[in-house]
Amino acid sequence: MAKSPSSVMEPRATVTSVLGQSFMWVWLLIGLVPLLFMVVTSIKPEGIVNQTPPVWFFQATMDNYAKVLAGGQGTSQGFGQLLVNSTIVSVGATALTVLLAVPAAYALSMRTFNPRKKISGWILSTYMFPPIVAVIPIFVFAGKLGVMDTYPVLIIPYAAFSLPIAVWILRSSILQIPFEIQEAAMVDGANHWVALRRIIWPLLVPSVATVSVLTLVLTWNEFLFALSLTRSNAKTAPVGLQEFTGMYGTDWGSITAAATLIVAPILVLTIVLRRKMVSGLTFGAVK
Repeated sequence: MAKSPSSVMEPRATVTSVLGQSFMWVWLLIGLVPLLFMVVTSIKPEGIVNQTPPVWFFQATMDNYAKVLAGGQGTSQGFGQLLVNSTIVSVGATALTVLLAVPAAYALSMRTFNPRKKISGWILSTYMFPPIVAVIPIFVFAGKLGVMDTYPVLIIPYAAFSLPIAVWILRSSILQIPFEIQEAAMVDGANHWVALRRIIWPLLVPSVATVSVLTLVLTWNEFLFALSLTRSNAKTAPVGLQEFTGMYGTDWGSITAAATLIVAPILVLTIVLRRKMVSGLTFGAVK
């Protein structure tokens, strides 16, 4: 008795799926090696941090974290304050981005707004603008306005560079919402702001979470603007990492501890919001 084509294809599909998943797990583990090495180095005692080849069996210690958070020894201030600065700047830029992106995306999704396609294309084209070319003009303007080394001098540029991708993600998500829902609200007497607040916004929560995490990651890790536009009052954590490298060498225990403190909050946030991020990215992917 001849086997049906479906019964022949099923084992092949199973093998392909297993091989694909195995490859992804191996690739994931390879990608985690630098992260694990960083964490392990951060808890090594001072005497064995620089040993080659690396020592893998040792008595773990938190001295490097205590030294980093306390400051001193060549650093301008405690790393805890730098993390606070990074939090203020990142949360502020994320809030400003969402506050501007949601109404902009809603406007660009309205059928009655004729220039929406041209403006949407222009907004997307600005995302290809390299931020590095804006450092000098922003530096000059910030100096003339007297806002150097303040939180707004970082929050506003960060939000500006995050807006294009935020608007496009939210616009794609809004276009997936049936227009008849908005029409029904309009018939009941709701204006556009009421429809946005009571109908569109609750359905946009996964997409807003995605935009928020993406913006938070970009602003939290940004180095060039923070280095150029701050000195000490608003200096962020990525800029503080360079203080652990001097003319006589690198304090690998401290720098890996500081890097772990930078990575940990974003890693935890991404794990907590991963489902909403995936939902937000796929919500507007297929129309």
